[in-house]
Amino acid sequence: MVFGLFKKEETADVIFKGGKIYTLNPDMPRAKAVACKNGRIVALGDESAIEGFKGKNTEVVDIEGGTILPGFIDVCGHPVLQAFEKVCLILYDDMTQDETFTTLSAYIKANPDKHAYFAYGFDTTFLAATPQKDLLGILDKVCSDKPVVLLDISGAEGWFNTRALEMVKDSMDEDDPPVITLPYILHILSPIDFEQLQEAILEIVAEYCTKGYTMVFDCGAPDYLHSIYQEIVIELFQMDMLKQRFRGSHFVLRNLNPDYAVRRLVQKATSCSETDKHVDCNTLKLVLHNSRTAEADGMRISIDTLRNLSKQATDRGFNMHIDAIEKNDVFDAFEAAFAARSTGKKDSHFTIAHSLEFTEEERMELLVENDICETDSTLGDYKRKYRAIANAESTSDAIDKLTIDASAQLGINDEFGSIEVGKYADFVIYKDDPYGYTLSYFHDAKVWKTVIGGTVSYDSGEDNLGKWKKMLKEKQQELNDQMLEEYNDDEVLQ
Repeated sequence: MVFGLFKKEETADVIFKGGKIYTLNPDMPRAKAVACKNGRIVALGDESAIEGFKGKNTEVVDIEGGTILPGFIDVCGHPVLQAFEKVCLILYDDMTQDETFTTLSAYIKANPDKHAYFAYGFDTTFLAATPQKDLLGILDKVCSDKPVVLLDISGAEGWFNTRALEMVKDSMDEDDPPVITLPYILHILSPIDFEQLQEAILEIVAEYCTKGYTMVFDCGAPDYLHSIYQEIVIELFQMDMLKQRFRGSHFVLRNLNPDYAVRRLVQKATSCSETDKHVDCNTLKLVLHNSRTAEADGMRISIDTLRNLSKQATDRGFNMHIDAIEKNDVFDAFEAAFAARSTGKKDSHFTIAHSLEFTEEERMELLVENDICETDSTLGDYKRKYRAIANAESTSDAIDKLTIDASAQLGINDEFGSIEVGKYADFVIYKDDPYGYTLSYFHDAKVWKTVIGGTVSYDSGEDNLGKWKKMLKEKQQELNDQMLEEYNDDEVLQ
């Protein structure tokens, strides 16, 4: 038996066979072979039927009695913050002013060779009692000879020492910019070591590979950090070194101009449009915490802003992912989703994440539209990994959460999450059958291979982090040599 998309005389790019295939599709739960073309699944069934899709240029991958599953999807990840933790200081927004400066001072002392010091995550509320004229002096006491840059938890406000502002002023005198914005200031100071960040991202990619993840959704990082991360993963894709699909989001934690937020999301989505969904950014990520005290009002998203953001995002066809802290926030999120659905595009996907219990009466009120996805909150310790299966009851349940459930949560189950004709050919391959694992063993198990778009992207017998870091340096050197050659050619022409 074979399920195919095109006639047998058309050949596949690659065929995987020689073991079990669990499709996670109830209409055809098992198969023996799968054929892929142009990154998609074109046929699956028994080996004899799939043999008809083999041509002279078809690659055949024998999985030697192993097991193929749909690629795993991390829907609770924070790869951006985890990567930046390796190159800068991540603060916690509940730190007091004294705790912030103690932590910052220790970080500067421990990293004397950095050209600049960057920290993210402080809460601006503790600055309210400090006169504006004293703010520079406070950071100058921590460090005066190198720029110090602090970005608040929302990513919308920065705090700088005198040296940093002197560098910005010097650049302004040369550039004469019409408007001074936070992104402009951060671009001038460039406090991040990009080569070090590239290696940090590769380290995260390598760890995800060993666990079988073929896609990672970032659950929220400030615009500045996310934009740099996305730029680097696009470069890795262009160098054929990206080992998972990356789905980003534009993170909003406080009131802001909805036009600006959606415009930034459009820019991010456009910048990765040529990557065949290896890199994607089509989600507006909000955090609702409207029960915060009045003194923290600047960190709230008002009902009007929530409705406007939801409406504009869905009008553009973007998805919404909302973390709600309190019950009222959950009801507000559902109300905004219903309103946006009634006037915007119906195909935009809404996910509302929370960790709250509701009465039967409250739940009846919430589930007016059952295609709005509810899931566990993605907030909390960003260092915690693989949270999506933390509460799994069995290995089978864990696999469901990583595949069909994860794709449904992100609104991408028409293209990912199961092995079906027409979907992307993203797989994880084990040497044996993971359904035979205990849950605790499954948590720690390493996979054999991962496949992205029909191409083996990770092979545990051949790939390792050291090899990838060496390849990255070689490719960067080739790029630098090419740029130097082009520069010299331009000089000769002039």
